Amino acid sequence: MWPDNAACRGNRAAALTGLRHFGEAVKDCEVALRIDPSYGRAHQRLTSLHIRLGHIEDALKHLSLASPQPDPLELDKLQTVQKHLGKCLDARKARDWKTVLREADAAIASGADSSALLLATKAEALLPLNLLDEADSAISSASKLDYPFSGSSDTKYCGLLANAYILYVHAQVDVALGRFDHAVSAIDKARIKDPGNTQVVSMHNRVKAVARARSLGNELYNSGKFQEACLAYGEGLKQNPTNKVLYCNRAACWFKLGQWEKSIEDCNEALKIHPNYTKASLRRAASYDKMVRWAEGPHGVTALAQDPVNLAGGPNVGNPERSSEACANEALAHLCRCNIKDIDESSAQGLCGSVSYAKANAMLIEVPVLGTTKKFWRLSDKATRISRKLVLILNSHHAVCKYLTAPLQVSNVWISSTGIVKLRGVSFTSKHFSIERVRDDYKHLSTVLLVLISISGGDITKLPPDYEEFIMLLRRNTLTVQDEFLIVNNSALLPMKNRTEVFLMLCDKINKCLGRTEAGQAKRKRILSKLPYENDWLDTAIANERINQWVVNVQNPYERTQYDQLRLNRNVRSHMHDYNDNDVEEILYCEWPKLLMEMVRLLHGEGELQGTDIQNKFG
Repeated sequence: MWPDNAACRGNRAAALTGLRHFGEAVKDCEVALRIDPSYGRAHQRLTSLHIRLGHIEDALKHLSLASPQPDPLELDKLQTVQKHLGKCLDARKARDWKTVLREADAAIASGADSSALLLATKAEALLPLNLLDEADSAISSASKLDYPFSGSSDTKYCGLLANAYILYVHAQVDVALGRFDHAVSAIDKARIKDPGNTQVVSMHNRVKAVARARSLGNELYNSGKFQEACLAYGEGLKQNPTNKVLYCNRAACWFKLGQWEKSIEDCNEALKIHPNYTKASLRRAASYDKMVRWAEGPHGVTALAQDPVNLAGGPNVGNPERSSEACANEALAHLCRCNIKDIDESSAQGLCGSVSYAKANAMLIEVPVLGTTKKFWRLSDKATRISRKLVLILNSHHAVCKYLTAPLQVSNVWISSTGIVKLRGVSFTSKHFSIERVRDDYKHLSTVLLVLISISGGDITKLPPDYEEFIMLLRRNTLTVQDEFLIVNNSALLPMKNRTEVFLMLCDKINKCLGRTEAGQAKRKRILSKLPYENDWLDTAIANERINQWVVNVQNPYERTQYDQLRLNRNVRSHMHDYNDNDVEEILYCEWPKLLMEMVRLLHGEGELQGTDIQNKFG
């Protein structure tokens, strides 16, 4: 390349723009202008780049220098972005967060599609709306952009230096999600970049105080000083009254002190802030468990029964309105019972109530990780069988537009010594069938499953991560018809003996089938980029004496990328003939408990799950 050739620099900037390397593209255009200040093409490219980056002042400057007559299309785009950005910042001053979101999205859609500042603004607006996952996604995307702020070190945005603003928001998101060390690091950097800014100083003091309170609370909790830990977490909540982690940690203290009501109250507060916060949901369920209030935990389900006796073993009286529907459809319900083998009303021979079965059979077990000294929790084969069977029973009725006339209860589930699962005292109807009815069926099922695990002596705060995800999927308020397909597939992933073959099917779908077309390749790239591999898993695999031979003795060494770790996972499984399948599968399960469910979810999101045929092979 010719370093002193303006046209060459400009052409490279065009190529870098195509690769979304905006920072390098801007630098090349600026070099081109230093070589030839009259080079209009560089001004045009910088106009376009700064619009995409949301740098209005810089875009205006270069648009005026590009030619005597500005490009009308670029001018219109710039003015539209400027209008929405102005409204966005005005709404931020008024703390009208919904308007902030709407105008930020409009500015991005109008042309500022690579603006780290707008993404950070979205993240800041999402936090007070209790959309924590979305805020985390927005600020993560902002941090990954090649050129997050204007080249001028004194560029201001929202009253802060632009580079400090992104760190300022990142600290808020990290605190909200419990990443306190990362939050302190981010706000320290913001303080260095913009030391005299009152917003930064105030946030710096608040983040430090919350982090100290959390650290002190954890130290006191680990020392068994639960009352003092409550006070420490409370001090943190004075500084940050919408922190889900501090509420959940204080709930753990109340739990240890036997103050179940206070534990439930704090879990409720945490779930108001983050409805999908699994730890708070399970902790609240544990508190209900201690109070023997099965029917309300987790997530405040009160429709299951009038009292715990009914849930554990009483008759299924159900909701009066639905019971009347059952009467109106008695003939239909009777026909359903006669024709569906999973509903048994004949006799108790060979079957026992699920409460008795759960008391006699552990459903949550702790097992060692072969090749290490570690242990981990997983479902027993009995628990996975019951979970899968109940899902399949409900799904078979939903498939013909029928739902339960009254909420499913523990007393309705009967199990044989060989693991056959039947329902008793239930009926299904098609009257007023809707997705809301389907959601209700699965929500009640999730509570029944948690109750059975508790009855068996299992601690439902120690559920395996993949089963937590499965339970939360059953409880999803936004469940769609397509998501029921996801539930059925996820239930097929629960048994250890299925995981090897399912993984190979999913892996082949991602790496082979999706590589045949350009659209498929794009889907594969998106899926691979989101697989939940931890960076240190390669070290863990090397350290495990049972599988390290397949990690180190390979022709092409593994890199710390999602693609290579997926390749490693497949390689390990291809050698399972040397050992018992479940032994090796448990090693992998301990390290990647949610991997298969995440692969299924990502394929489902790309519309490619149907082609895997999991539901037919393992249904």
